[in-house]
Amino acid sequence: MTGKRNIRSRCPISRLARRLVALGLLTLGCWQPAESQTRQKVTLDLDRTIRLATDSSLAAQKYHSVYDAARYQFLSWMASRKPQVSLKGTPLQYEQYIAQRYLSEENRDIYREQKLLIAKGGINVEQVMEPWGGTFYGNTALGYMKTFGEGGETQFTTVPINIGYRQQLLGFNALKWNRRLEPIKMKAAEKQLTYDIETTSEKAVERFFELALAQEQYRIAEEYLQSCDTTFAIAKRRFHIASIPKAELDILELTKINAQNALANARIAHQKASRRLASLLGMNEDTEIVLRIPTEMANLTIDAAEAIAEARENNPQYVSQQEKTEEARRDAAKAKIDKGLSVNVDASIGLNQVASRLSDAYRRPLVQDMAVITLSIPLKDWGKGRNNYLAAKSKVEAAERSAAEGSRDTELEVSVTVAEFNERQAIVETARHALTIAEDAYAAMMRRFMNAQATVNDITLTQTHWQTALQNQITSLQHYWQSYYHLRLLTLYDFQKREKIVHTK
Repeated sequence: MTGKRNIRSRCPISRLARRLVALGLLTLGCWQPAESQTRQKVTLDLDRTIRLATDSSLAAQKYHSVYDAARYQFLSWMASRKPQVSLKGTPLQYEQYIAQRYLSEENRDIYREQKLLIAKGGINVEQVMEPWGGTFYGNTALGYMKTFGEGGETQFTTVPINIGYRQQLLGFNALKWNRRLEPIKMKAAEKQLTYDIETTSEKAVERFFELALAQEQYRIAEEYLQSCDTTFAIAKRRFHIASIPKAELDILELTKINAQNALANARIAHQKASRRLASLLGMNEDTEIVLRIPTEMANLTIDAAEAIAEARENNPQYVSQQEKTEEARRDAAKAKIDKGLSVNVDASIGLNQVASRLSDAYRRPLVQDMAVITLSIPLKDWGKGRNNYLAAKSKVEAAERSAAEGSRDTELEVSVTVAEFNERQAIVETARHALTIAEDAYAAMMRRFMNAQATVNDITLTQTHWQTALQNQITSLQHYWQSYYHLRLLTLYDFQKREKIVHTK
């Protein structure tokens, strides 16, 4: 995807000037502190920059943590659908208190001290029934009780088996709605993770070209200062032979001073952009980053209908809107049921026994059964239930309209981005051609100036055109790749590899 060479101008500065500047920079480098000489240097192209941003940046790690929370919540819901087995008990319970007792022989009440030692435990099993909204349950239990003092005794109580079923017959089935909603939530989390990681990719592209532009502007400023040194030296020789007036020599000296200031500002901008990219990639901010600017494009023509279809299938907004609409419908269904009759049933059957010895507590168990039906009938609620239902129904309509609006806006943005991307390729080619023309014109004008065939204004004008053309070339590449990665973000589709983008583990 990225090119193998950097964009380089063909600025015709004399070899002597280049060698002098290089010697000066080498001399300065020898005097740098040891820390700067051991400064880490990294060379990045666009592909590697994006990989680092999506793999090791703090933002990417944060997005994976958010996704993990949603994934574990989904796994917890999946586990809740399976039989739940638990052990419950009271290993030790001791009580000492004064209790009121009735003596039937004497026909009177008395107070007596009571001491008890109790231990009990049991195993419970529950299984939810999603289609009905009820729960099957079963348990087995064992209890021990010992009383102290006069008439003290030991007893064991057992429940070998007990099974039952409870359900809200005319109530709201939350289990059925959870079965519809939880997979949607998990899908939304997966799509959101990919979307967030692609957001990091888009930011990496932005900061890559921010540094690329600063890097080229810094290089241009260096070469421009060298050029100003060269032209000023030539102008001084021509001034001494009265070839140019003093005013033009002063203009070139002023241009040289301005070039020195421009180089200082370019150095500051380059350092700032380098630190911003290093921070995004999780590198030390003092890392020296050298970029290889892509010169080759993706060479794609993207169909808007295809991009919209991929956006509908992959963009997390669609799944998120579906989730919100389903939640609104669930709340409306609950509000509709809650305003009417509610019937709950709980029935169980099992065995139990009590004896003074543990072995006897499991002999000839007695039947224990239980059945409970409860009713709840609203008689007068002053419109509370009806208004709650109407409010929930209105939220469903609002969610559906919001989903339609969001879909329309996303599809419009996809269409606009596709059109922009397809146009950007021609703009890059035009900017590249303009740079070639500007470089050739600058080289020719420099030769004419050195041969006293051009004025200061001529060389200054061609320098300006060359600098502008080079910056336009980088800017056009920046806009091209930004529009491409923004389209990837909207569709979560790699148009180069012809496959969906997935960042889940």
